[in-house]
Amino acid sequence: MSVDWTAAERSEVEAAIERYPIESARCAALARVVSVVGQRRDARTRGWQLRPRGAARYVVPRVPNPPVWFSHTFVETHGHAVDALTGADGCERPHYLVAHWQHPEVLAEHPVDVSEVDPGIEALS
Repeated sequence: MSVDWTAAERSEVEAAIERYPIESARCAALARVVSVVGQRRDARTRGWQLRPRGAARYVVPRVPNPPVWFSHTFVETHGHAVDALTGADGCERPHYLVAHWQHPEVLAEHPVDVSEVDPGIEALS
């Protein structure tokens, strides 16, 4: 099951994913767009940040040639996690970590205000 976006919402989210793909490392910029779109019809929309815990140093997604990040920001909306890893369809929230992250057992999720994460990152080229 995927996020029940309207056609206009899906188009907006897909355009943002195209602008901020995995390789851009601008997950916070994407999260800001997804958050605004999600909040239109889901007041429970919220931002999350993944960080390693314990001796772990990085968060590593399950993708070919994975990037290595110190943290990752995504949005929970309509019962799904949405980011560049999930695409506009999103991933049902309970399955997100296991489906999209290596070593989910060493990841900690922290609620965040997406407007405060990496401010200005959209402007970087």
